[in-house]
Amino acid sequence: IKFMPKHHVVTFYQIEKILDHEKLSRDVKRFATKNSLLGTFFSTPQGINTTMSGDKQALEGLIELLINVHKLNFLNPKWSIAQNKPFKRLRVRLKPRLLPLEGDFDPVLRRGHHLEAREWNILISDPETLIIDVRNDYETDIGTFKNSKIPKMKDFTEFSEFINKEITKNNKTVAMFCTGGIRCEIASSFMMSKGFKDVYQLKGGILNYLETVDPGESLWEGECFVFDERVSLDKALNQGKYVQCFGCRRPLSEEDLKSKNYLKGVSCSYCYEVSSDSDKERFAQRQKQIDLAEARGHEHMGAAAKQKNET
Repeated sequence: IKFMPKHHVVTFYQIEKILDHEKLSRDVKRFATKNSLLGTFFSTPQGINTTMSGDKQALEGLIELLINVHKLNFLNPKWSIAQNKPFKRLRVRLKPRLLPLEGDFDPVLRRGHHLEAREWNILISDPETLIIDVRNDYETDIGTFKNSKIPKMKDFTEFSEFINKEITKNNKTVAMFCTGGIRCEIASSFMMSKGFKDVYQLKGGILNYLETVDPGESLWEGECFVFDERVSLDKALNQGKYVQCFGCRRPLSEEDLKSKNYLKGVSCSYCYEVSSDSDKERFAQRQKQIDLAEARGHEHMGAAAKQKNET
């Protein structure tokens, strides 16, 4: 039986005033490079946000670096397993703020109340609660909580327009959720700046909910989109059934893959009519190089196995 190495994945964020986010970024990049960690890490004056993969001991070392050296406090990191590498490279970025939502608010100073998963179930079961899915449209298409208000956003920058136009009753209890929790930190702070008082958010997001709630008590429907090569996770946090279109980044079902407009690495039924011919050609050339690289990799592995058997 061929052994397939598993790749550990950790996701976490912290909203906290960072006095020297540039130094923090340099330290993280140095540590991640030395320990062969892949994924994304954002460092801002408002806090940090990351999803990384690699050896679990190295990932735990990164967390220790942030806690012990940079004195950050943490929400619980969320762990999962990927059979294949979920990231192709390391990206450590400096940003002026955690997420690009404009407004007169500061999530470091004020944001919504966190709810544990069981408390969340009670709140969203109340028909008077306004439940808001704070994610983009391609994420909400494959899974959400029942009776959620879907903003149908292409990008998080559209959230303020959605609230200003469609959510007028600021006396209602608001329950909001997102993948890992960080969007809700920003969105809840924005909503409270607009006069909403009873604003709650799912602690740790959907990923924490799926990890801690018994499947028989879960109110989640569908799969959860994730921003790595796994594309989606099911209720058990195993890799889901969706693949991703490189052209528009949408998750695609088995039915979507049957479309005449689907071409691996190039287009799908959602983006075929809107992407240009030059884009399709560029994506096709990219996919060709990926296929060639994978073929060379398989040949190399086959030759190495043959040589090992002969010796």
